[in-house]
Amino acid sequence: MKKLLGVVFALFLFCMPLGIEANDVLSYEYIGQPIKIEDAVAYYSLDEDEYVTEAPIDCGKYIAIYSDGTYLDYEIVPKKVQVKVTYNKEGDLEESKYLCLYDGDYSFKLRVLNNGDFESIDDYNGNVEFEFEPKNASDDTIEKKRITHPDVEYVYSESGIQIYCDSDQVKPIVLKNVGEYMVSFDVDSRYYESIPFKVTILPKTVQLHLPKYSKYVNEKDPVFENEDYVLSREPGEDVGDYKLSVKCKSKNYRYEIVENAVFSILDRNTENVRMDTSKGSGASDETKAKEKAEVNQSESKVKMVVSDFTLMYVGLLILSMVGLFQIKRMK
Repeated sequence: MKKLLGVVFALFLFCMPLGIEANDVLSYEYIGQPIKIEDAVAYYSLDEDEYVTEAPIDCGKYIAIYSDGTYLDYEIVPKKVQVKVTYNKEGDLEESKYLCLYDGDYSFKLRVLNNGDFESIDDYNGNVEFEFEPKNASDDTIEKKRITHPDVEYVYSESGIQIYCDSDQVKPIVLKNVGEYMVSFDVDSRYYESIPFKVTILPKTVQLHLPKYSKYVNEKDPVFENEDYVLSREPGEDVGDYKLSVKCKSKNYRYEIVENAVFSILDRNTENVRMDTSKGSGASDETKAKEKAEVNQSESKVKMVVSDFTLMYVGLLILSMVGLFQIKRMK
């Protein structure tokens, strides 16, 4: 009982210097302008613990003091703004993923807390309280957008295959190797539904120009392995040609032999005979050329003898005619 009386006495001493009596607290909603209490000559801010002569604007607890020493307890509470939240499918940034509809000229940014609750980043210094509907992102019931894509077929590319959808907000699918895939786009399942589709990547064809491979009978085959592919031939060790085939070491390529597609096994003895024949043929040709040169030289000498004889005959004929002409004149 004594404690209770002490508390009452302390409250009385607190009020007595002001000469005021206790009243019920009145509430006013924030309006962005000073809230004046009629006939009040001063104001006391309980939150800031100071007297002010101008009517307060911001939210808080105040005492309006009258000239006769009486007072009025009142408070300014935040203005409540109802905000309708809907998902923005075209928003790329976190703060633009949602559309906010409300009455009034306000500007604020919306963010989603870890528990999914919506919260305003700007609250006008505590003077405005935004009430979101729905309150949590999981309660935002929206119709999911279906993303579809036809089955497609590509040829392998060293830079990889990128598959895009109609929405710029969805990242493309990237595939790097030959094969068949059932894929779907990586989307936010709360707002999108990606329908799986088939992607086929075919090997890239490379034309292979081989050197001419051969060996002699009873010799070992040359090395047919390359860092990119392995060659193989038809079985057999007899003289003749054997078809070559190629197997790629990577599934991303398919090699096609377009030049020297056979492997030859040669008979060394046959090759030697060919070489000897080739040498004999060369000697015979040389002899023929020499004989031809001698014939040409003989023909040239004959032509020179005939030419000299012709000149001598013409000279004698001319001298005979001149002699006959002189005899006739003497007569």
